[in-house]
Amino acid sequence: MPLSRDPRIARFVLALPLASILACGAPAAPAPAPASAPAGTTGAGALTVRQPSPAPPLPPVPEVDGPLAIQVVYPTPNQQLASKDSNFIFGSIGSGRASLTVNDVPARVYPNGAFIAYLVNPPASLSRYDLLAVRGSDTVRSTQRIRLIGATPRRPPPPSAAPLAAANRLDGVGRIEERLDSLKLLLARDEPIGAVQLGAAATVGDTDVTIIGRPTPGGTYKWFFTPGTVVPLMERTDGYVRVRLDKGLDVFVDANDAHDVSPPAVATRQMSNMRVRASTQGADVIIPMGRPAPWFVEEHPRSIVLTLYGVRANTDIINYASADTMVSTVEWTQETDDRARVTVNLRAAPYGYLVLFERNALVLKLRGRPAIDPARPLAGLVIAVDPGHPPVGSTGPTGLYEPQATLPVAFHLKRLLEQRGATVIMTRTTESAVALGDRPIIARRANVNAFVSIHYNALPDGINPFLNPGSGTYFFRTQSEPLARDVQRGMVAQIGLQDLGVNYDNLAVVRGTWYPAVLCEGAFIMMPDQEAAMRNPAFQERYALGIANGLESYFRALPAR
Repeated sequence: MPLSRDPRIARFVLALPLASILACGAPAAPAPAPASAPAGTTGAGALTVRQPSPAPPLPPVPEVDGPLAIQVVYPTPNQQLASKDSNFIFGSIGSGRASLTVNDVPARVYPNGAFIAYLVNPPASLSRYDLLAVRGSDTVRSTQRIRLIGATPRRPPPPSAAPLAAANRLDGVGRIEERLDSLKLLLARDEPIGAVQLGAAATVGDTDVTIIGRPTPGGTYKWFFTPGTVVPLMERTDGYVRVRLDKGLDVFVDANDAHDVSPPAVATRQMSNMRVRASTQGADVIIPMGRPAPWFVEEHPRSIVLTLYGVRANTDIINYASADTMVSTVEWTQETDDRARVTVNLRAAPYGYLVLFERNALVLKLRGRPAIDPARPLAGLVIAVDPGHPPVGSTGPTGLYEPQATLPVAFHLKRLLEQRGATVIMTRTTESAVALGDRPIIARRANVNAFVSIHYNALPDGINPFLNPGSGTYFFRTQSEPLARDVQRGMVAQIGLQDLGVNYDNLAVVRGTWYPAVLCEGAFIMMPDQEAAMRNPAFQERYALGIANGLESYFRALPAR
């Protein structure tokens, strides 16, 4: 699909577009490896300390000298560019021995005939790219029409704001009455108009179903509600409903996930005495409250904090199981009239958890850490390997589709992990699509100890692709940050591209809480030399080896974290 329209793509903004950059430059070279440390002596003998060997360079781009044929992969015909001044264009021309200009600006052509250029957007009167490929006396022309961003129209003020603004400017009895009427309208909007149950009746009790809450209609995922939770309905708007979690917080939920209930009033739940019980997986914190309540989880280095909306705490006794070795103490506070906070203090950093409702109680299931053999840290573990996409996915200059490129890396990784004693769960083994939401469910039901999703990166419109193409790792849950850092170090050491660091990102496949989860972007599929490497089995092996080494480093250090 078009790169700028891929919801996964806008991962890492490298730099603002520069209008003065007219054409492509050379790709950024990997940073040079530090020199080996000098030999030193300790005790009776000499000890030589050496830095790790630098990763080998990318495999050479194979030479192709076929018939001239201009194929533009991006942008697609008549696509609207999301950049205001400069943008990239890439594809192939069939021969690495030909030259190419785009709007009279030279573009770099790689040995396999692939090209990428970054240049100033054409004037609005042209709105096209004119391409000319030349090899000796052979020439081919092509025109790719595009659409450019126009002026953004000013939004009119909301209807409720206009009368108030007029009342502030004008005097008179009529204006005062108009202002009072507007205030009544605003106050009325702040009262519930009914109540809704989040999730259909058939999904209540399914621990793998969550209802998404957002800060704005169509906004980012922030809250994850349990099916069967009943909340006040405040407003219906544009396919979403505004619901009230408590007096201090309203959020937006997809209208399809909100079902009217009667009676419309929603009473505040009351939280009673809590207890901690040992379980086969770790420990459970049980919080009786009668009916499901909206909740929010925060992870800290040695605690998990539950915010409970529409809940009044009335806890006197907290019972601790003597067999439990995970929970130190449980504390609670009543933050507002209808908001309670429960802090579960742990003896070690959180590893995994689930929140669900059982028998009129909220249950926080805490997962214990696996036993680790330092000599073989992956032995006995279960690892989920997720070859990224389809659906969607990016496409490279010569037509390599990301889901096709990630699958070989996943098979290499599966073999490496099994050689080190792990059991591997693959979320897909063919090119058939697997829904994003199904992938973490597959992992949770397999009780995996870690989840790794394999991807290749691309950029949104307006970013110069020659500045920093490299490798990056992404996580969402705090518990996954240490794994992300270890996997990133492993990838950079093996792949040898620029280190783009570790990034927090709200991505579907890494939102699972029962295990640490990361998403890897090993290279940029839009860059011709990196796309060519993705077809190379040796490069695929290096990508997989970097991930395997990172997993091993993470689990080796886990007991001490």
